[in-house]
Amino acid sequence: MSFSDHKITQFTHKITDLPDQPTLAPNELKARFDSSPEELRQAVNGICDDASRLEARVEGIVVDTFGDTIDREMLSDELAAELDAKATQAALSDEAGARTQSDNVLADRLTANETLTAQKCEIYCGSYAGNWSGNSNDPSTQTITLGFQAKAVVISSSNANSVSGYGATLAHIALEDAASPYVSITSTGFQVSSYMNFSANGPFRYVALK
Repeated sequence: MSFSDHKITQFTHKITDLPDQPTLAPNELKARFDSSPEELRQAVNGICDDASRLEARVEGIVVDTFGDTIDREMLSDELAAELDAKATQAALSDEAGARTQSDNVLADRLTANETLTAQKCEIYCGSYAGNWSGNSNDPSTQTITLGFQAKAVVISSSNANSVSGYGATLAHIALEDAASPYVSITSTGFQVSSYMNFSANGPFRYVALK
């Protein structure tokens, strides 16, 4: 059966053929009004059924003829050229995306290097005199103001003496998170105590890393 078999040249019953004054029974009159839409419904459904069968046939022919893949040689020159252009555009887009990603990575590395460069330590040197006499009744601490919180402080004395049997170490180092027995870092400098503030052991010299 072909699509043309479902062609409707005219409806079986035409409303215009009815008399101006109805002579049919109500049920017959209703059936007359429904007959044309029903014929149209059956014709459309028949076309849909035939189209489904045709689609299945075409699909089977394609599979039998070409298998599961379609080679470029099967395409028309226009379609092949269009697909080549789209493939080239896709490749260019991928390349542009990769370049953008590489540029971003390079920019991040440059930023990191600039940050590391900016974080290089600055060195501050100075000296102070101890102000503790060794008397246990006198305050033994002294705060040295630098104006910044140091990352590390190294203090040395060239005149370490023994006081009442206790020896002062020639050098002490304090870190941000690790104070020495006699040196600790503050928010504005560092604080010394006991033998690193003993007047007889001075002068004291320090190196502060900012």
